[in-house]
Amino acid sequence: MDIGIIANPASGKDIRRLTAQASVFDNQEKSAIVRRCLAGIQALAPRACIHFFPDTHNIVSAALARAELDSLPLAMELTGTSEDSTQAAKRMPRLDALISLGGDGTNRAIAKAELDVPLIALSTGTNNAFPTLCEATSAGMATALIAARKIPLESIAPKTKAIHLRFASGEEDLALIDVVGTVDRFMGTRALLEPRNWRFAILSVADPSKVGMTAVGGLAHPVTANDEMGLHLVFSGQLSDTTRTAEVLAPVAPGIVKRVQLEEIHHLPCGETIRLRGVTMLAFDGERERIINAQEDIEIWVARDGPRRVDIAACLRYRSRFNEQQQVQVKSYAF
Repeated sequence: MDIGIIANPASGKDIRRLTAQASVFDNQEKSAIVRRCLAGIQALAPRACIHFFPDTHNIVSAALARAELDSLPLAMELTGTSEDSTQAAKRMPRLDALISLGGDGTNRAIAKAELDVPLIALSTGTNNAFPTLCEATSAGMATALIAARKIPLESIAPKTKAIHLRFASGEEDLALIDVVGTVDRFMGTRALLEPRNWRFAILSVADPSKVGMTAVGGLAHPVTANDEMGLHLVFSGQLSDTTRTAEVLAPVAPGIVKRVQLEEIHHLPCGETIRLRGVTMLAFDGERERIINAQEDIEIWVARDGPRRVDIAACLRYRSRFNEQQQVQVKSYAF
């Protein structure tokens, strides 16, 4: 069986976490996470072959040095950008499962490769609405069970939602959690920290328990991963209170809480397209990337065609129920 690993050396270390005094995932810790993943894999699938992204910090290769698993690095040139994660995903052989270490941006880059493979997304990023924070050993065991095809995928790794954009040129792009339009005219640190500069946001998931734009939407109107819709927010910016629909106090980044004014809140059913125009800086999954000019139209829609993100807990619960059927009956005490 073949298992891929893509660990982003740049995730979880940007200015947003440093200025907020949030926890930072250094590359030594990432290598330790991979090592624990490998221990879980090796326990259940000792013949697995690991195909990995050869990052310049040797995150995966250092962890593999202590494992007894076959492994192959991908043959690729590195650019030091998010394109490395996309190219690594594209260069993977046919996989039974793929593990990623990163945040929303890393998993967005992987999603651009359009792989239809179970994705075990482990949280080591700045915005972590998409990946999962869990013990890596358990994640490795879940990966091995999936790679061995002992778990039905539809029950534990359904397709997630993604946000699609089409520009006037015909070019397309995507995000996994949010697309935000701002009045900023420069990228700077790429972070979205000032609500008065926000114009609109399209969310695939609005989760009040997370940080970032998904928390803003979730505190105003929650939308779950299972809902067949997204959310369209229009911000009030510096408008008066008479134009305000709602106001939320939200964690816009780790350790940073801001007051956000909303002018409009709309459901956006999956497959329904909206068209927007006007000068704006577009941010994808928390990072500013592209300027749209005044005469350019963009089309945006939400669809359930994102990565097959594995529910690690559900995977292990499923296996536990199977084990119960093979073992002696559990008895209850009589009180």
